Amino acid sequence: MEVFVQSRQWKIGAQTDAPGTGMAEPLSDDREMLRQLKKGNEQVFSALYDRYQGPIYRFALHMSGNSGTAEEITQEVFMALITNPRGYDETKGTLAGYLFGIARNLTRRSLEQSRCLSPLADDATEAESNEPASDLDILADLSQAELVECLRKAVLALPEQYREIVVLCDLEEMSYDHAAALLNCSPGTVASRLHRARATLKARLKGQGCLR
Repeated sequence: MEVFVQSRQWKIGAQTDAPGTGMAEPLSDDREMLRQLKKGNEQVFSALYDRYQGPIYRFALHMSGNSGTAEEITQEVFMALITNPRGYDETKGTLAGYLFGIARNLTRRSLEQSRCLSPLADDATEAESNEPASDLDILADLSQAELVECLRKAVLALPEQYREIVVLCDLEEMSYDHAAALLNCSPGTVASRLHRARATLKARLKGQGCLR
C-alpha cells in the first residue's frame, strides 16, 4: 500500500478541474469502499482519490491562495486516509465530511503559520449585510476570465468563516444542509454567513472597480 501511494506522485495541479460529484453530496457507496480499503484494496483508494481530490484541492487553494499549500494539504489528507483508514468513524458522519474536516484543520494550521492574509474588518461586513439576496449573485457577474483575479483576491480577503462558506456553497455548489454538517453548525447559520459573505464580496469588488 505504501509503495502504491508513492507511485501516484499526487498529480494534483493537473486535476484542479477534475470532473465528478465531489463533496456536493455524500455518496452511498463510500462506506463500502472504506470497508474494502481497510482490507487493503488499492483500486478502491484510487477511486476515492479520483472522487475527492478535486474538491479538497480546490477548497485548500481557495482558502490559502497558494497552489503549493493546496497540493501539500491534499497529499496529507489522502496520506491520512490510506495510512489510517480506521480513523474514520462512519457513525459520526460521511466520508466526505471526514476528509474535508482533515483538510479544513490542515488549512487553518497553515494559515496560522503563514499569517499571510488580511481579512476585511467586521464593520465593513456589517455595513453591506442588509442588501437583498437577489442583488448578491456576484459569481454570475464574474464569469469572464478577466475578472477571475478580482474574485480570487476578494475571496482571500474574507474572514475565514465567510471564506469557507463561499468556497463550499458558491464555488463547490454544496447544499446548505451538507455545508452545515461539514462545518458543525446549523443551515440557518450557513445561510446567514453566506448572505454576509456575498455582501462583503460585492462591496470589495465594487471597490476594486470589478463591479459597477
